[in-house]
Amino acid sequence: MKKILLVSLVILLVGMLSVCGWGEEKIKIGIVQIIDHPALNNVRDGVIDALLEVYGYIPGENIEYDIQSAQGDMPTANTIAQKFVSEKVDLIVSIATPASQAAVNATREIPVVFSAVTDPVSAGLVSSLEKPGGNVTGVSDMVPVDRQMYLIKFLFPDAKKVGNLYNAGEVNSVVTNDMAKEACAELGMEILEATVATTADVSMAARSLVGKVDAIYVATDNTVISALDTVAKVCEDNKIPLFLADPTTVSQGALLALGFDYYLHGRQTADLVARVLQGESPGEIPVEFARKLKLLFNPRTVEVLGLDEEEFTSKLNAFIEDMKAQGVEVSLEALPE
Repeated sequence: MKKILLVSLVILLVGMLSVCGWGEEKIKIGIVQIIDHPALNNVRDGVIDALLEVYGYIPGENIEYDIQSAQGDMPTANTIAQKFVSEKVDLIVSIATPASQAAVNATREIPVVFSAVTDPVSAGLVSSLEKPGGNVTGVSDMVPVDRQMYLIKFLFPDAKKVGNLYNAGEVNSVVTNDMAKEACAELGMEILEATVATTADVSMAARSLVGKVDAIYVATDNTVISALDTVAKVCEDNKIPLFLADPTTVSQGALLALGFDYYLHGRQTADLVARVLQGESPGEIPVEFARKLKLLFNPRTVEVLGLDEEEFTSKLNAFIEDMKAQGVEVSLEALPE
C-alpha cells in the first residue's frame, strides 16, 4: 500500500512539474540595439509584446531575454554580439544597422532576425531581399525618402535647399542621403549635407546650415536622433521647419514626420522571430518591409513657425489624398498638445 501511495505521489509531482513548466529549458533570445532612443525602444517592445500576445512566449516561463544596448558604440555592439554567441543564445534580434552588422559578423550559426535596418543588402547582412541566405532575415525600415522630399515641396513650394544631418559612418544614412539627393534633383531642390561622427557634433552641424537652407531633414540616423533636441532648438530659434522620418520623435520639436510606427515594426519583426523559432530557416524567409505610413505633425511647432494651423492641416489632408491617388496608405495625426 505504501509503495502504491509513493508511486502515486511521484506521478502527481511529475505531472505538476510538467504543467508548471519546471525542468523545461527556456528559449533564450539576445536583443541588441545600437542605442537607446524612442524608435528603437519601440521596436524592442513590439517584438516582446507580440511574442507574448500572439505566440504565447511568456518571459520567465518559456522564454528569456537578454536585452543590451551598445550606447552608440560599435566596439561595444561587437562585444555584445560575441557575448550572445559564447552564451549560445537560441536567436539574436538585432535592432538598427550597426547592431545587425555586429550580430551577423559574430555568428554564421545562431539565427539573426534584424529590425529597423534601412538597406540590408548594402549593409552586407543578406545576399538578396528575396532569399537572404545563411542564418539571417528581418524587417527593413527603408524610409520613403522620395515621398518625404515631395512632402517638403508640397508644403513649401518655394523651398530650394534642404539640409540633411547624418553620420557618414552609418551605412543606412549614406543610402538615405543619396536617395534624398536624387529625389530633390527631380523636384528642383538641392540637398546640403552636414555630417557628424558623434552626438557631440550634432548641434554645431545643425548651426552650420542656418541661413543656407529652407528646411532641415533628419532620416533614421541613430547618432542625430540621439541628439535631436539640439537640432530642434536650432530650427526653432531660426524658424526653420524640421522634417523627420521617425514619428516617435516629433515631440522633441520637429514640425512633422512621415514614416513608420516603430512599435508595429517590432510586432512585424516578431512574426519572423516566431517562424524561425518554429523551425523555418531564416535564410529562406524573404526580408519584409514596413507596410503603412504615418504622418504626424506638431501643432506647437506649427505655431512657433508662424504658420496658420487650419491652412497647414488642409495642406496635409491634400497630401494624404495625393498619396492615396498614388496607391499609398498614409494616416494623419496631430501630436497631442
